Parts: sequence; structure tokens; C-alpha cells
Amino acid sequence: MSVAVLESHRLKLIALVPENSVSIFDRFREFPRFADLQQIAVRGRTVAERTATAARIDSAVSISDRAVMLLAQGSACAAAAWWARLSPKSYTANVSGALLVAPERAGLTGHGFASPKMKLPFPSIAVGADDETQRLGIEWGSRLIDGPILTAASAPTNRFRAIIERFTAAVVERDVGAAYRILNAIGDD
Repeated sequence: MSVAVLESHRLKLIALVPENSVSIFDRFREFPRFADLQQIAVRGRTVAERTATAARIDSAVSISDRAVMLLAQGSACAAAAWWARLSPKSYTANVSGALLVAPERAGLTGHGFASPKMKLPFPSIAVGADDETQRLGIEWGSRLIDGPILTAASAPTNRFRAIIERFTAAVVERDVGAAYRILNAIGDD
């Protein structure tokens, strides 16, 4: 079965970026297909800040009229995993997947974004070459892609775009496969 890449206008990109950090995803806006990228500054030093961060993610995901792909960098990856693990399924159902770049627990996250050690409720990819990325990626059930730690200046935008397009195609193929299985089970009487 061949499935075309999901058209980007049917996919909402939501980037989670640590407060006061330069987003490695800003350059995505150079591509018209990803121009409506929404960024959320992740704050997590206090319970109130973590609650507000969760509310912003909830709102962005729930008001989207399209499937959502979460993008997160650095310590914001822990916030994405925390939100996904602790949110009701109805909150995460609209998320098709997540791209978690150079995840870390240190700094902003501390223990504030600690969550149960279980796989994320949607497909994910963890990008990074260090041991922490590998460990967190396994904990989250993510596919692991080796890569250097990136900065906004060195982020290989074309590579990320290609990853998103391949990842989205895989999600669509999985969903189409599930739909075919349901249709075959029901029959066409």
C-alpha cells in the first residue's frame, strides 16, 4: 500500500521551547508549508508555571482543527512527555506524533516535569547522540535518531523537515492500515 505524505496544511506544528531559549524550529517558517508553526514557551520552576504550561498545550492541541505534531527541544521535551503522560486520552488524541530534539531533564525541568515512566501515547522520535537522549528515548518508547546537539544557528532545517515528512507519512500509513483492518473486520455487506 502506498500512502502520500500528509499535506502540511492538514498538520498543525506546535513547538515547545524552553523559556528564554532561541527556538531551533523558528527557521521552519521559511517553508510556506510550515508557516503557521505555533510556539509555546515552557516554564516550569513552580507548580503554577507548570500548570499554566499544561493549560497552554491543552488549549493549542484542543483548538486545532487538524492533527497535531509536537516539536520540542531540550528541557521542553520533558514537559511534552509530562503533559502527554498525565493528560487524559481525549487531550492527547489529536496528537499524531512528537519530534523530541536533544531532550534533557536538567535545568528547567528539575523534578517538576517528573511523570510516570511509561511510553508516550503517540509515536515519537528522539533526536540526539548523547546518553541522556538515548535513555529518555527508550523510556518514552521513541524511535531514536543519532544526531548532534543542535542550536538555532546550526539546526539542519531541511533534515528536520524531511524527518517530519517521513514521520507523518508513517503515521498516515498506520492510520490507513488501521482503517482497512476495521473495514475488513466489518465486511462490505
